[in-house]
Amino acid sequence: MVAGLFVYAGAVKWLRPDAFLADIESYRMLPYWLAWLTAFYLPPLEVVLGGALLARQTCRIARWVLLGLIVVFMAALIQAWLQGLEVSCGCFGAGVGGVNYIWLIGRDFFIFLALLFLRDVPNDE
Repeated sequence: MVAGLFVYAGAVKWLRPDAFLADIESYRMLPYWLAWLTAFYLPPLEVVLGGALLARQTCRIARWVLLGLIVVFMAALIQAWLQGLEVSCGCFGAGVGGVNYIWLIGRDFFIFLALLFLRDVPNDE
C-alpha cells in the first residue's frame, strides 16, 4: 500500500511538472533552479522508490530514502505553516484547494510511521 502511494504521487506530479513547480515555489524555500530540478526529478524518483519497496534487493534502501523524503516534506509544511503561507501541498498533483496543515502533517507522520515499521520483503529461503 505504501509503495502504491508513492508510485501514484510521483506519477501524478510527473504528468504535470509545471504545476508541481508552481506548488514548490509557493513554499518560498528554494531558489528557482533548485525548485525546477526538484519538480522534474522528484516525481520519477518517487515512482522508482515506490516500486523499489516491492523488491527484496531494494526495499531497505528505498524505505530509508523515503523516510528522509517524508521528513523533508513535513519540514516544508511546518515552515510554510509558521510563515502563514497558503500553499497547495503538491503531494498528489496540483489543484488541491485550501490547506489544512494539521491534516497534511498528520498524514505525512502516519506515512512516516508506515515506512518506519514496514518490514522488508521476506527472503524466498
